[in-house]
Amino acid sequence: MTATTMHTPWGCPQDIEELAEGVWRVSTAGHGGLKLSRERWYSLPDVVRDAMLNPTFAEEDCEEPIARTLLGLGDERERELALKIAGYFDRYAPTLPYLRELIPGPHFHVIAYWGGYATEPFGRFDTGEEAEAFASDRDNIRDHGRMEAIECGKAHCSRGGG
Repeated sequence: MTATTMHTPWGCPQDIEELAEGVWRVSTAGHGGLKLSRERWYSLPDVVRDAMLNPTFAEEDCEEPIARTLLGLGDERERELALKIAGYFDRYAPTLPYLRELIPGPHFHVIAYWGGYATEPFGRFDTGEEAEAFASDRDNIRDHGRMEAIECGKAHCSRGGG
């Protein structure tokens, strides 16, 4: 695909890089994102495609990390960003189950300390930032005592705890 034959929602491409078969990273003067072949586009689940603003495109700010992660092209940092985006924006919330069911990456739990003893881990958080926010929340501290976010070492772990 060349810049002269590709049309994007963001204007004329200035730079096109093929990341994988059927996946191109497109940059324009003001924006950019991914251009997906029809095969790659239809390999994404229906609810994920429905969340995207433009068919066969994933804009760079929100959609690209989600698409790259689901297409197996993103690293753990990008997966974490995709989870944050999907957790923050209602438009992308339907992508969360698909992002979470991927090969489990690191995840986090929170433990509380009552009388010097640690509770069983509770909660399951996809990012350390989410776990820290939960552990430092005043209402949670009031209800559970001093809390600490910990990374879970188990490859498969239920949503409810340890």
